[in-house]
Amino acid sequence: MKDVKNKKILTAAQQLKKQKQKRNLKAALVMTVISVVLVGFGLLWQWELSLRSIGDAFWLAFAIELTMAWTMFVYNENILSPLIHGTRTFLSMIVGKRPKESYFEYTMRINDNQIPKFYYIVGFLSALAMLIPALITLFMQL
Repeated sequence: MKDVKNKKILTAAQQLKKQKQKRNLKAALVMTVISVVLVGFGLLWQWELSLRSIGDAFWLAFAIELTMAWTMFVYNENILSPLIHGTRTFLSMIVGKRPKESYFEYTMRINDNQIPKFYYIVGFLSALAMLIPALITLFMQL
């Protein structure tokens, strides 16, 4: 018989918690890699290695990451849905076509296909992590 005493039996809640921790760690790792790549791209783009160029690279990474996180948040909360659906409906009516789905169906489709919340939370935290060195380099230049 196998030794069952040495194996740890996890409950479903413990397994779910462990999976969430792994998922959050992976998301943080991916955003860290994206941050490093964006800062590296900013430095290569400027082809210079001064304090100002390093600060500009951090500002670039901050702006792009904040935009990505904000876009995911706005999508999940249906903030721009009336504008997007209204514009699409208006333009299709000018052409003479009926809209494929009503506003209710459009918002329900977005509600059913949500981006996981931790993605944009990690995005905002990563943008904040890029803002701190950007501000430090800005104040060092003054």
